[in-house]
Amino acid sequence: MSVPVLHDARRPPVALVGAGRLGSALARRLHAAGYPVAAVASRTEAAARALAALLPGAEVLRPGAALPEAVRLVFCCVPDEALPSVARHLASLEHPWAATVVAHTSGALTAGVLAPLVERGAAAMSFHPVQAFPPSADPSVFEGIVIGLEGAARAVALGREVARDLGARPVELAATDKARYHLAASVASNFFVTLMALAGEVLGSIGLSRSESAALLRPLVEGTWHNLREGLPEDVLTGPIVRGDAATIERHVQALAEHLPHLLPVYAALATETVRVAVRGAHLPPDEARRLLDTLHAAVDPPPDALFDG
Repeated sequence: MSVPVLHDARRPPVALVGAGRLGSALARRLHAAGYPVAAVASRTEAAARALAALLPGAEVLRPGAALPEAVRLVFCCVPDEALPSVARHLASLEHPWAATVVAHTSGALTAGVLAPLVERGAAAMSFHPVQAFPPSADPSVFEGIVIGLEGAARAVALGREVARDLGARPVELAATDKARYHLAASVASNFFVTLMALAGEVLGSIGLSRSESAALLRPLVEGTWHNLREGLPEDVLTGPIVRGDAATIERHVQALAEHLPHLLPVYAALATETVRVAVRGAHLPPDEARRLLDTLHAAVDPPPDALFDG
């Protein structure tokens, strides 16, 4: 999908540090939205050159080179562990920092990690797109997503404008919110992948290949996601737990104990949380919920006498 270029003098020149998946998609989307991308830097010069080639007018910054003086917005799209050293390096360069906003794209870290630049007068923020970026991500991946903003008021004000220009929705956060915000995003994205791997492992135990397992699960997952787009989790939950079907839960537990015992604790934890969702949705009476929880608790913490059975 191509986005029409709408160069606008009101949009400040930008420099990008980091030419990975996120940085590359962000740079191309900024360019398409009318932000002149004046410079690109990356850990490898080849990556920076490849990205700059897609951005008319962008120069490749070599190590130690100053930013173009006109740059007023810098995005640091690097791994979390690299941000402190990148901030120190940028702060060592001569630049009109008092007139510049510097952003990083970490979901977990606050704007405070850019303190060396703040000391030079820059306004700092975290600018985190809530999105999973595949290799060679199309810039359209920003359309309709949320971008979490946190930091100095001047920086966040610009961040709101940039987010909207990218086609995203800005959400402002306090520094004390960042860990929980990032936790929620990680659970939804990373743990979903883990759950699919877990389900595939269970299917593998009955002889299905990974590709066969994926083909079996894909329509189910797509149907579930469709339901979630239409309603809240509490409203669309289905399955044995929401029905209070203790017999099926016991069969699940027995199957895991016999074939995949290492998965029992994670199944019990997930099922326990599912009971809570079912109760919140008023689908599961408290007495049935307690019965299910007793079954799950016994699965991971059997009574002492059970240890000597058989």
